[in-house]
Formats: sequence, C-alpha cells, structure tokens
Amino acid sequence: MKIKKIAALLMGALMCGCTSIPDRPDSAVTSESSETITEEAEKFEELSPAEYEIYKSDELIKLNAEGGVFNGSVRTDGEYDGNGYVVLDEGMTLTHIAEIPQPQHYRIIIAASSEKGAAVRLSVRTQTEGIFYVEPSEELSYGLYAIDSIYLTAGTMLLNFTAESGSAAIDYILLEDTGAVSPESYLVHSSSVSSNASVSAIGVMKYLTYTYGSGIITAQNVTPGTNAELEAIHEETGRYPAMRCGELALSLLDEEAERAEEEIQLALEWGKNGGLVSYTWHWYSPDTSRAALTADTNFRLTMAIDGQDMENLAMAGEEELQVLYDGGYVSDRMYAMIRDLDRIAEILKRFDDEDIPVIWQPIPDGESKMYWWGGNSEEYKKLWKFIFNRLNKLHGLGNLIWVWNGSDAEFYPGNSYCDIIGQSIYEKSNSSFAGRFSALSEVPDMQKKPLAITSCDSLPKPEYMYRDNAMWLWFAVGSGSYIVDSEGNLSEVYTDWQSLYNAYNSRICRTLDELPDFKEYALN
Repeated sequence: MKIKKIAALLMGALMCGCTSIPDRPDSAVTSESSETITEEAEKFEELSPAEYEIYKSDELIKLNAEGGVFNGSVRTDGEYDGNGYVVLDEGMTLTHIAEIPQPQHYRIIIAASSEKGAAVRLSVRTQTEGIFYVEPSEELSYGLYAIDSIYLTAGTMLLNFTAESGSAAIDYILLEDTGAVSPESYLVHSSSVSSNASVSAIGVMKYLTYTYGSGIITAQNVTPGTNAELEAIHEETGRYPAMRCGELALSLLDEEAERAEEEIQLALEWGKNGGLVSYTWHWYSPDTSRAALTADTNFRLTMAIDGQDMENLAMAGEEELQVLYDGGYVSDRMYAMIRDLDRIAEILKRFDDEDIPVIWQPIPDGESKMYWWGGNSEEYKKLWKFIFNRLNKLHGLGNLIWVWNGSDAEFYPGNSYCDIIGQSIYEKSNSSFAGRFSALSEVPDMQKKPLAITSCDSLPKPEYMYRDNAMWLWFAVGSGSYIVDSEGNLSEVYTDWQSLYNAYNSRICRTLDELPDFKEYALN
C-alpha cells in the first residue's frame, strides 16, 4: 500500500461558511443606531484563563475504522489494514472510542482515500475541532491527513467523523503526541505593505503585531447602518469590542445610499473615539444585476479582464481612463469595475482624511466559486493586485491595512500585498481551531503574517486559545442573528452569555477601553 504523508492539514478546498453578505435592498436591521461612545470606560476585574493539566506520553494509539460505530459500509476489496475499511458517503458518520492515557495535545490522523475528494469533519464529544480535506485519487490509495494540537483529557473519549461533502474511504485512525502551536508562529513582520502608510496606520500595525501571541483583540461584525451588535455586547459584558467590523457591499447601491451613509458615519465616529475600524468588501457585480454570488449574475471576472492591460490601467487617472475607454482600449466590463473601485476609494479616503486607519478586507474567499471574482487563482491574484495598486499607488491611500481572507495558498497574492491572513470559521464550535492555525502558520508562502478569525458563528473560548497557544490576532462574530435577536438583544443561539462575558473580561482579550493612541504608539 502506497501511503502519502501529509504532516499538517492544508485547506485546499472552500472552508465551511463564509462572511455573510448584506441582503439587498430590503434587509431588516437589528436595531437603531446607537449614540457615539464618549464616556470613560469602567474598570473591571479581569478573568484569568483556566489552567489545564498537560502531561506527555509518546504512546501511539491506532484504531481500525471498521471497529467503530458507523452508518457507512465496510468493504474488503483492495488493500487495507485490519479487517476492511469504512466508506462514508456525504452525511454519514463514524464514531470511535479512544482510551486516552494522558491529558495532552494530540495529532489525530486518518488514513483515507476519495475518488473525487471529500471533507470529513472531526468532532470530539460534540465539539467540532477541524476538517480533514481528502484529496481526489483515481484509485484506492490512502493518504494520511492530520489535524494538530487537539487537547484531550485522560479517559474514554468519543471521536466522531462526519463526511461533510463527497465520499471517503477511511482505513484507520492514529493518535500521536504533539504539542501546542509553536511559539515561532508569532515571529511576524510588523511593517505595513502600503508604500505610503500613515503614522497612525503604522501605529495600528505595530500594535497588532506586538499583541499577536500575547493577547487577542475583540472584534464584532455589525449590521450595516447600526451599532446594534456592539451595544448588545456592552449591555451584557460592560465592555465594547476593540474593533468594529463593517461591510461596504451596500455602498455601491444607489437605492441604499441613505443606509450606506449612516454606516460610514458610525464607523467614522467609532474611529474618532479611538476604536479600530475594519471593512470587508463583498463586491456586488459591476453590471445591472448588482449581485455578489455567481448564481445571481452573468458578470464574470474572466470576461472583464481578458485582454486588458491590468498593470497600466491600475495607474490610469480619471481623464486618461476616459480617453482609453472612448478609444476602445478598455472594455465595458473593465471600465465598470474601475468606476466601482474608484467609488470605494472615495469612501476610504474619508477615513484617511480623518487619520483613521482601516483594516481592509476586500474580495474574500477567492477560492470559492460562489463569487464572481473567485474560482480561478491567477485571475483572482491579478484582481487583488489591481485593487492594491490602484488604491495604494494611484489614490495614495496610506491608511489601509490589508487582510487577505482565504485558505488556499494558490490564491494568496503574496507577502508584498498582504499584512494579515484572515479566516472565516462557521462550524458552531467554541474550539480554538489550533489545527487550522498551525497548518496555516506553516505554509511557506504565508509565513510571517498574523492570523485572525475575521468571521465566525460561535465565539472561540479564549481559554482554549491560550491552552493550545492558538492565539488568533482577533475574533469577530458574524452580525445579526449570530449575536443578537430581532430586538437587538443578545441571542444565545451560538454563544451563551457566560462565554461572552468571560471573553470580554478575560485577561488575554483586548477591548475598546484598552486601546492606545495609535499615532503615539507608532512613535514610541
């Protein structure tokens, strides 16, 4: 049997869940806009993270798949270990009992094969810990797929494997000793990739990289045009998140101009009062359909950039662009894209004029074919670099800190175009997702960049992140029903009150009242 060893889980497929996109144009908001934060923050007794016993055992545990409980089928054709292998089709599960000798971190490995590729979810007891992405193989040839840094207590433990997509043949399961995430993961660059970064932007980047590995910044996605989620958190915990995370999708819709302006005003107020400002941009297509999802528009990136001089067009000013367009040197689709991007530049310049840095997250999840800008790595990287050069070099925006949201290294635009790597984690789990953290920190092209959870459904527990040394730079729970109900009050569907309170008052989490003056921070 030929075995291909994969030392760490590499995400070569679309991660489960992605940042939600505002409905258009009749989305209901969760609450009215809140007043500007002006009063001095109260002082709170901070909570220390719980301590977990960790011992070391080199014992290797091996479990043959067919020895577990499953609703798939056992097959005995081809090569296998033991008495056969288990085939899990989509939705099927395999549960195995493991006797854990010591409380410590383990690497959990499956020997698996899949004809067309598969995603297998790992849950310990009822908590999701990660996903194995099994590569397609034309023949039954098992590869070893691992998730690192899973903390298990001593005693009987239930390991649950669910085929999330595709069909996978699982031969056996291995548990071996591993440690928490390596401290070397936090040796990252502190300089900004912007060629003309402002002093305040330099201060924010310096603060972020200084905090990385020692603290976690609290962040929250908001419903456009409101601070409902922020106020609900403050009501329940006594503190505000350090970062307000907005969405610029509505800013290009003429029918949403009023709500889009309300959104910008709230973000400007937040920044003026010392808070961190972040914006994701799900780009509604630059045609009359104004849709983000591929299924809802005929606009395709391939058609827009085909035959276009992207490098020179990135630096074409308004008059030059018009001349080129009138002369037939710029296609209608490319022209529409540039006009959209320039409108976004005008919005971002309003923050630059107020000396407010923006943690900027454009065109996320490029590996996903759900979006018109995604699915083709070379085209996606061209678009990312085009956006970067036009905003940074042509428009001279020095207040942007660039966040690339994605998991497939083939779509990564390169270290010269990205400050931070973001992840969307929608798996209804308060795990630290240390396995994903460790895997991403070891990808050669992505090293030396901080990692952040830019959107999630359930709040990760800071004590788990501390225990596993998976200290994501920040976490940002999704907006709307992920955190509040229709009245704007805290919803406990995804995160219970106690977990929220503990996180916002944890010694290792940074809230709004703890942020420095970023301009002074840059000069110290």
